[in-house]
Amino acid sequence: MQTYVFTLVTLSLLSFNIANSLPQFSLISGNRCSSCHINQQGGGGRNDLGWYSNRDVGAIEPIEGIMSEFWAIQDSIRGMIGTKSNIGFDMRFQYIRSRNPGADASFFPMQFSIYGQHSFTPWLAVEAAYNIGPIRYKGQSSWSGSLLIQPGLELPLLRIGMIQPTIGIRNDDHTTLNRQIPADWLTNEVLTPYSQMTLLAPNFAAPGIEIGYEGLHWLSVHAGMFSNSILNQNAVTHDSDADIAYTTRIMFWPRFLENTVNTYIGASLLKNGEVSIIQYMLGIGLTDQLSFSIEATQSDIQHIRSISTDNIQLLPGSSTTYSAELMYQAESWLFPYVRSEYGELRYDQNQDLTIIKQFVIGAQIFLMPNIEFRPEYRMFDTYRPGMIGRWGAQFHLYY
Repeated sequence: MQTYVFTLVTLSLLSFNIANSLPQFSLISGNRCSSCHINQQGGGGRNDLGWYSNRDVGAIEPIEGIMSEFWAIQDSIRGMIGTKSNIGFDMRFQYIRSRNPGADASFFPMQFSIYGQHSFTPWLAVEAAYNIGPIRYKGQSSWSGSLLIQPGLELPLLRIGMIQPTIGIRNDDHTTLNRQIPADWLTNEVLTPYSQMTLLAPNFAAPGIEIGYEGLHWLSVHAGMFSNSILNQNAVTHDSDADIAYTTRIMFWPRFLENTVNTYIGASLLKNGEVSIIQYMLGIGLTDQLSFSIEATQSDIQHIRSISTDNIQLLPGSSTTYSAELMYQAESWLFPYVRSEYGELRYDQNQDLTIIKQFVIGAQIFLMPNIEFRPEYRMFDTYRPGMIGRWGAQFHLYY
């Protein structure tokens, strides 16, 4: 197994106590993802801290006239909702051109999720999310929801419902390789285009039960059992004779030098019969300055190989991906970054190998509160001769 680890530099935005569903912000702020999100894994609906921490951050401050009045509506909405409930949304649009030399650039909606949460008592709550946007990946779920039971803040949290298992690092960027198979575009050996080759589809969720413990600031432990019916729908088939998939994750979050150095280290496992996905995470950050993170994913899969839909073969295979990223806070609203990734797919009893390398330079720019623009330049290196360069961008509205 070749072990290539490429560095990614992501210069990030944060002089406040984290806000969005980006794990890099955890390293800059010293908080876990659950400090700002209803979900302990991060992502999705935001709690009060998650909303207020980003309330006034933007390159342009809406301080006068109509704009000021418009942004003040947010405070009115939260006042009407009350302290027992939260609502929110994420709306993302993407401009992208794939690494296929003949592909045209396209602009499309990639997400329009609505979130809601309500606490019936201090220990019993319900949360749900629905993505109005199109289903673009096999195994992707349009909705999720769960019952949350936690007798006390220092006691474990029990989640029951349609949920995404807590594994790896949950990132809002679906173009990273960590949850993809590093197969190339449509070739004689791969029936499914690379954009559909997912280990776990974005917004994947499954019926299941999970218990998580975060009673200590420096430790989080999660374990769950899930139906594998939706997991088996992913583009890379996870078919197994088992009925249940199992997951577990352990993370340590130590802080040093009077909380100016923030770190995490952890690992997770998803086991579905003969199929397994193992992820390793390591990160270090300086408060209000920068973060550096590394993630590796190793998986045993059933790889789809065919040049005809009449002759699909499911052959054992394995994939490995590495990514590394560095982030720097240039301004409270500006996060330039670069990311480097390496992925390899092995099949035919490990005799054949496909390798993809990806390098990304970009920036997260928070133009106004709740409005983010993310321009990027991507460089790909595949089995075809030469490098491929692509411009892209994401536009994100959220509440």
